Parts: sequence; C-alpha cells; structure tokens
Amino acid sequence: MKHYAYSRLNLILILFTLLSLASCKEALSQVPVLKIATEGNEQSVRLESLHTQVRISGNIASTVMTMTFRNSSNRILEGELTFPLPEGVSVSRYALDINGKMREAVPVEKAKATEVFEDVEHRRVDPGLLEKVEGNNFRTRIYPLPAGGTRKVLIAYEQELRFTAQKTLTYRLPLNYKTSIPSFSLKVTVFESSQKPELSEQPDGSFSFNSKGNTYIAEMTRKDYNSKHSLVLNLPKGNDVTESLMQQAGDSYYFLSNIFMDAPSRPHAWSKNIGLIWDVSLSGLQRDHEKELDLLDAFIRKRKNLTIELGLLNHEFKAAGIYTIKNGDWTMLREKLTKLVYDGGTDYSSIHAKALNADEYLFFTDGLSGFGENKVPLGKPVYTICSAVRADFSQLNRISQQSGAKFINLVQLSAKEALEQLENDELQLIGVKKGAGISELYPGLPAPVRGNLSISGISASADADLVLQFGFGKQVWTERKLNLHALKQDAGMIDVSRIWAQKKLSAMDLDYEKNKAEITSLGQQFGIVTRNTSLLVLENLEDYIRYDIQPPAELKKEYDLFKKEKRTSFQEQKKDLMPGAFSMAAELKTWWSKVFKPGKVFPKPNRIMEGDPSARADMAAAAPVASVQNVVIRGASSAPRTARYESEARSSQSLSEVVVTRKDQLSGKVSGLQVLSSRGARDNRPEIVIPEFKSDKDYIKKLKGDPDQVYEQYLGLRKDYQTTPSFYLDMANWFYQHKDAQRGLMILSNLTELELENAEIYKSLAYKLKQTGNYQKELFISRKIMEWRPMEAQSYRDYALALADCGSYQAALDTLYGVLNKNYNAQISNRDRGIEEIILSEINNLVRLHGAKLNSSKIDKKLLFDLAVEVRVVLNWNKNDTDIDLWVTDPNQEKCFYSNKSTAAGGRISADVTRGYGPEQFMIKKAVRGKYKIEVNYYGDSQLSISGPTTVMAEIYTHYGTAAQQRKIITLQLSNGQNGGVLIGEFSF
Repeated sequence: MKHYAYSRLNLILILFTLLSLASCKEALSQVPVLKIATEGNEQSVRLESLHTQVRISGNIASTVMTMTFRNSSNRILEGELTFPLPEGVSVSRYALDINGKMREAVPVEKAKATEVFEDVEHRRVDPGLLEKVEGNNFRTRIYPLPAGGTRKVLIAYEQELRFTAQKTLTYRLPLNYKTSIPSFSLKVTVFESSQKPELSEQPDGSFSFNSKGNTYIAEMTRKDYNSKHSLVLNLPKGNDVTESLMQQAGDSYYFLSNIFMDAPSRPHAWSKNIGLIWDVSLSGLQRDHEKELDLLDAFIRKRKNLTIELGLLNHEFKAAGIYTIKNGDWTMLREKLTKLVYDGGTDYSSIHAKALNADEYLFFTDGLSGFGENKVPLGKPVYTICSAVRADFSQLNRISQQSGAKFINLVQLSAKEALEQLENDELQLIGVKKGAGISELYPGLPAPVRGNLSISGISASADADLVLQFGFGKQVWTERKLNLHALKQDAGMIDVSRIWAQKKLSAMDLDYEKNKAEITSLGQQFGIVTRNTSLLVLENLEDYIRYDIQPPAELKKEYDLFKKEKRTSFQEQKKDLMPGAFSMAAELKTWWSKVFKPGKVFPKPNRIMEGDPSARADMAAAAPVASVQNVVIRGASSAPRTARYESEARSSQSLSEVVVTRKDQLSGKVSGLQVLSSRGARDNRPEIVIPEFKSDKDYIKKLKGDPDQVYEQYLGLRKDYQTTPSFYLDMANWFYQHKDAQRGLMILSNLTELELENAEIYKSLAYKLKQTGNYQKELFISRKIMEWRPMEAQSYRDYALALADCGSYQAALDTLYGVLNKNYNAQISNRDRGIEEIILSEINNLVRLHGAKLNSSKIDKKLLFDLAVEVRVVLNWNKNDTDIDLWVTDPNQEKCFYSNKSTAAGGRISADVTRGYGPEQFMIKKAVRGKYKIEVNYYGDSQLSISGPTTVMAEIYTHYGTAAQQRKIITLQLSNGQNGGVLIGEFSF
C-alpha cells in the first residue's frame, strides 16, 4: 500500500500582466490584472505594492517595475506572471526576494533553467524563473507564495521608442488599474533633453516635470492609489538631428546612434490581383478586427479596382471566394469578414498557392503557428499585418522579409500610418562605409528609415567615423556621416551594450535555426531573455554549486572559493539509464523464458435462494461498477448478448476511438462498444471491448441535435469555457463519436491556442492525435514537447513512438536507444525508475517487426532479444507529480498491480511510478484463456496546474511483436479523488 501524502494543493495562481507599450489608445486598458484559480475561486492574492522607475536617454527607455504580491490564504501557492512585450523589447533584469533581500537572477540556458527550477521546487525551496515563450511573450514562475505572506518581484526591460508622424518619441505605461494599490510610486527621468517632455496623458493632475539642467524629473507617491489614466509621454525631436551614446567596455566602445531625418518615399506599384489570407484560428479573437477592417477599407478605396482572392486559415487552409472590387466597393467581402467564426489551431504550412494564386498577399495574423511549421510557402511577396498584443513579431518579420515584402505592426500604428507603409516603399539604409575599427553594426541591411533610424555597433576607439548610405533598392539617394569621436560622453544611465545585444539578437532571430547556438551564448553573456536563455534565481549558494550555475555578485566570492577548492560533494551528478537497461534486459529474458503453469480456476456460480433479500444485496454489491454504458459483448458464436454495468459517475471522461495498425483490422462497431476485430472461423485473434466513456459535464448534457446544430451550440457555450482545455477535449470527443472527424480535429487543435509552451496541454493533444490516427500532427506536437522538455526521457520516447507511427522506423529506433544514453539528474532518474523496461520492449518490437530494414549495429547486443508477448498494455499520462496505477485482472481473477507485480499466469507489471508521467506497462507472454479486465486507478497528485484534469492514454496490444500485432488506443481524463478502478477495456482469449 502507498503511504505517502500530498502536501501541495492542486492550485495555481495565474497572474497575467499585459504591459502593452503600444501606441494605439485601445491597448492602454491592458494593465496588471490578478486572477486566481482555486477550488473556491476566491481572490486570495492581490497586488500590494507597485513601484516603477523609468529612465529615458535619447530614444532608449529603461523600465523597472517592482511588484509585491500578498497571499492572504492559508495555503502555499505557485505563481505565474505572464506578459507580452512589444516588438524588439526583451526582459533584461529579474530579481526575487530571498530572506527579505532582493536576489538578482542570472542567465541560464533555457532547458537547464527549467530543469533546475523544477528540481529545486520539489525540495520546497525558493526558486524563481523568468523565460521567453512563443513569440515576444514572457513568463515568470515563482514558488512559493507563502501562506499569509508576500513575495516581491522585480522585472526590467529596455525599449527603443517609436518616432511618430508628429516627429516625437512616445513612451506609454498602462496604469489604469481596476482596483486600488495600497502602495504606489512612479518616477520618470529624461536625460539630456533639449525640450521639456510633454504629458498627453498622466495618472493625475499633480504629475509634472521639473528640470535640473537638461535633465527632467517627474515623480509621485500614493497610498491606496487607484489611477484612472495611464502615462503617455512625448519627446519632441527635430529633423536632421543625430544623437549618440558611447559606453566603454575594456579597450572598446559600444555606441548607439539615433538619426532623425525627413525620409522620402516612393509609391509602391501594387498588382491588381491580391491574395487576402485571414487567420480565423481561435487566437484571432484577440486581434483588433475593427482596426484591421479600417486598414483594409483604406487600402481598397485607394486601389479602387482590383480582384481579391480570400483564403481562410486555421488548422487547415481553404479558399473562400474571389471578390471583384469596383470603385472601391467591397461590401460583400467586408460582410464576409465580419461574420467569420474563429475556431481551431493555426498551421501556416497548410497555406498553398494552388488554393490562392495571387501576385501579392496581405496576411492578417499574429505570427503564432502552434499546429504546424511556421512557414508560408507561397513564393510571392507576403505583407504580414498584426494587430494582436500577444504575437511573434520576429516570425512575422521573417516571413515578410524573406518574401520581399514588409511587416506592418498594427499594434503600434494607426490605420492611417499603416496604409502609408503599405502604399509606399520607404527609404532604406542600404550601405555603410565603415571607419577603422568599426564592427558588428546592427540592424542588418537593408533597414527601413521611418523618420528615424537607430544603429548600434562596436568601435575599437572613442574616435571613429562612419558613413551611412540611404536609398531605394541598390541606388544610393543620400549619405550621412557619423562623427563618433565628437561624442565622448559615456552613456552612464543606459546600458548601451545591452541595446546592441538586443539588436544583434533581433537580427539573428530572423534565421533562428541557423543562429540558435549563438543566440543562446549572446543571451547568457548579456543577461537577456531569449528563446534559448532564461533568468534564474536560487535561494542558497549550495544550489548554485550543485547545478554549476554562476551566481549573482553577492555570492560570487564564496562560489569561486568553493570551486577553487575543487569540492564536489554538493554538485549534481547526472547519469544515463544504461546500467538499469542491462539489468532489466537480464530480468526480462529470465521472465520471458520461464514457463508458467497456473492451476485452472473454475468460475463459481451465484447461488441465490429464492426470497433471500440479503443474498441479492450481496450479489449487487459485488457487481462491477466502472462502466458507464450498456455494452454489447460478442461471444464465440458471434451472437450478441447485453450486459448492464452499474454506473459510477466519472467527471471529464472522454471517449476513445478505434486506432489499429492496419485499416482492414477494424470490422465492426456498435453503440456503446468498439470491437477491434471480429472473429471468423479462421480468425482466433482476441477482441477488445471498450466501454463508451462520456463526460458528465453540464455543457455536454445540453447538446442536442445533429452535428451542425451541436456546433452552433458549442460556439455559444465556448464563451464561458474559452481557456478550459477539458472543454475542447470533451467537445472534440462528441464530434468524433458522431462521425464528424473534421470538426473534431478542428476543435481539438484549439488546445494549441490556449497557453504558450504548455507541455501538459500539448501532451493531451498528442495522445488524442495518436488515438484518432493524425500521425503527422502527432509528430509535430511531440517534437515541440521534446524541444520544451529535453530533460525528460518521456519527451524523447513520445517523439520516437510518433516517428514509428509515421513509418520512420530507423529514426524511431535511434531516438529510443538515445533515451537510454542521455544523462538525467538524480531527481528525474529516481522519478522515472523502471522506464528502461518500457523502452526495451519498444526497441525490441521495432527490431522484430522491421529488422530487415533497420540498422541496429549501434545497439548493444545484450539489449536485443525476443520479447514477443500475447498481451501488452501501456499506460501514459500528461502530468508530472501524479500517481496513476494500471490494474489488469486475468481470467483467474488475479489482479496484477503495484502490490502484486507478478501473477501465477505469468503476468508482470513494471515499476510503480508515483511522481512522474509514467509510463506503466503490463505484459504476459502466454495468455490464459478467458476474459481480461483493464482498469486505471487515479491515486493522487501533488502538482499545481492550470491545464485541467489529467489526461490518460492506454495502448492495448495483442500479439505484440508478431505479424498479427494489433493495437487499440484510448484516452480519458481523470481528476484527483477518482481512485477506485475505472474500467477502460476488456478482451478475451
């Protein structure tokens, strides 16, 4: 029996801070909002203090926000603070209070930082992690938020201010909070400004600037402050002005030059045949459609007569009509766009020219392609247009630049400004005549000049010149000389080196795969959060030593002393799974070779004396309770008989569909039952019977009518469950049940739109894709999980099995063997104890079934052996820190489970996984004749999650490792407290 207890509650605090620095006024409503998901939905955490400092020098603004959160509950919580930042902005500083003092974070490679954070978190210590997730979105994970206590978080970022049509630099800070903040302060300092900053919007009437020479300062401090307005600051700049900053670094200098100039433009010669690609995925609901339509209206009225071919994109791409526009009248197209339904995931790779053949394309989207590769294979100019705050600006830039077009940031621009960018080809920086010692200039060429241009590089001396060449195409229009030697003042208040690094990172991110290693190195060197670099805070010196992470300055002296003494007692030792694999191989060979001869057990009939109510009650109490429907079971004669199983309500259970290794193996389905194969006179293969699992959620009970009617009902219900993963799983399940696989897949793909880089949600999706036979999508999703979670054996195993599903058997074999060779930390190794048995089974299955086509020479021969079995059941689940048990009861009524690991008939079950994702496996070489029952027991969990109930996937094989191998896959969702076996299948030999 299991005796451990779960001390952490299944709670998570979600703190979404939308720090929009966009120029559009609508975005100003997006300010820090606290939300908490608990069993009682109580608001137990609030923002107790917010102190913000802003420093502006030239066109660079540095913002430092210090936030204190109070947890008024009596429970320890884990926090997530997720926020998007504008194009080109990245977090550069993060700190967390440790023992009452702010501890600065240090840059760590992203996968390692995640691994260390979770390892430390399991020891109930105080780690903090800030990471970049898909797009320009950032997430910090904080543990713990102490019961009745507070945690303080500091986040800082630098940004280049945008030059507006009014010839001003504009800085914006959202401050219009819905609730009051007990302690609030704001200080803004503008250095070396020739004019007093203008406040077009301010928190209250008292906020104003005072001058100290050329420096302007405004500040305020309030108690119980509830601001109704945001801060909007304008800095006037004249034409033909150049501002530069230099920062010494050893014998070299980082420099940043900001050039303001009247830049001419020339009209763009648009084609008369335009392709309009409209992203109608679920995330499209977050775009500013009114602003998009305003831009489209202005564009069409300007063009007057043209043909627009419309394509709609979500998890697939569809042509949606050809519209002939005359005299700027696009009424029919506009009506079509205003009535679109936004649903499904996003797959950019599904776009193709055959469905939409145009000369140039306008693509309205957010840059996030979670259900397919982020590539647009059109071969024509694609103008990407984004009005969403949560977006991947780098991808949108890359798509447009590679196609010879441009990216239009409709978050920052008005519709009028955006039209000007579409209508005109801007002057560009097309060349640089470098002076001696000038290197590493960014941005890369060509770079558009839209009123101003910011350029940064490294100079070998403080006295250097360079000449910038501007023009159109390859033709130089004008030149501008920069005299860096005349600007010897040190930047002082602005870290110019970090601005330079951000510019270099932005340039490299346009070709991420090629520059991945350099992006990681640069992010770590300059402490900037990138796709590959996170910022990590650890509580004590021992943890920095254990994981070989350079600590912040306050601990550096002690750390260096420890390293000098070459002490290794604290250092984390990693190891691979090979020793366990060799040991397990020997154990499996012994088990497989053993002959089991169980005694025959005859069934005992129920003998009930007529009129004896107590006997009837005893019989009723002994009846099975896990099935939720009438099921039809075929006997040897193929004549159906009905058996009613008493119902036990199971929340959030989802139906499985038949998935077999060959299509011809499916020969029958009946209501409430799925049969893997039908026995004929010459077919002695076993049949697998699955109860029909249905969700007991209220929204499922409300569904009535045919699939078309139910889809409309789903859209109406979705408003209340838009961010709930189990809702999409349940609804997709309904459509799969009712033979509408197209809608089922679309609704299922919504899981990629809910939360950025959530491996738990993606695992649930991968299970359902495997179950429904969407193997290419399963492969894509599994690869994403492997990229996010490379520290875990399960990530590689799931990817390998997806490769096998797609027929890539050699790659699957190599990946599986690689699982055994990879090094894992002690916590993960202990958690996943016994996974070697499952990996060995799958390696030998591939070799046995496809050996003639495989090269297995790299695999140690001791690990290759015959492991064909008549029955194999594998249980997987999507969440860490979760204990789920596999039970298999044989015809002799002996149950094989964690406390009875081997049966008299020869059944064996793998190690009991109590803290990880599984898997657990049951095998029997020679199955005794009769009925087998497969059950799942949800023992409990100790993890914090926003991804809903745990998704369980069971794979049931018969004749595993032989030509007659058959597979049945089922998935269901289980919640904590659902212990007691849930029947997931039966089969008879």
